[in-house]
Amino acid sequence: MGDQKTPTIPMPSVPAGALWEISLAAYLRRRTDLPSLALKPLGLLDRYGEVAVGPDHMAFDGEDVPWDKAVRVIVRDVVEVVSDAAMAREAEKIRHMLPPVPGRKWVVDHAMALLGEFAAPRLTKARGGDVVSEVVYRGALGREKTLQAGVFAALVMATWPQVRQSLVTTARANGVDVYGENAHQEAVGSDDAPTIMLPAQSDPAQENLSASGASVMPPRQDLWTPAEPQPEG
Repeated sequence: MGDQKTPTIPMPSVPAGALWEISLAAYLRRRTDLPSLALKPLGLLDRYGEVAVGPDHMAFDGEDVPWDKAVRVIVRDVVEVVSDAAMAREAEKIRHMLPPVPGRKWVVDHAMALLGEFAAPRLTKARGGDVVSEVVYRGALGREKTLQAGVFAALVMATWPQVRQSLVTTARANGVDVYGENAHQEAVGSDDAPTIMLPAQSDPAQENLSASGASVMPPRQDLWTPAEPQPEG
């Protein structure tokens, strides 16, 4: 990946004052000098790996949850969300989402290299409570449903703690319970907020990671929205 470049990454405010979002495709667009053949397959991944936080809603992998529907946010260590098995599933998922068009291999190779680069220094030790792994919300007829973070969303939160801090603090500001965040962990703007401890998962390799990302999401304008409102259209 000799054509890599390090993008300037605007962070969300804590709590979120405007919509902020990023996806794997958006990050790759800014990190590399893309060959033209990669543009089409990247468009099919526009909401893949998405993590978004705003004053009104949050999102993982293209599935939005309004804060007024959220019941609780569950925070775990990144090693409980990202495993070798999860990384292998992500590679297969990306391959299956992309049609056999020129540039597919380039995208898959670069996507997995990026995930591996993010993961390597962050999976060597458990720090506790560094990613939002699940958001439980009320669906149709008031039934509880669970939205899970995928591998890229988890690694984004582990890499840039302010993303997790924005999600957690915005959730609390909307009356949503937060489970699992370590008591010693500093959360910007929420020093006095109570935290409910959650036992670790017994078998992280069996996590059903981000099932909503299993199908191709509709192409969407580049998911890299800094913390300022976007104009209509």
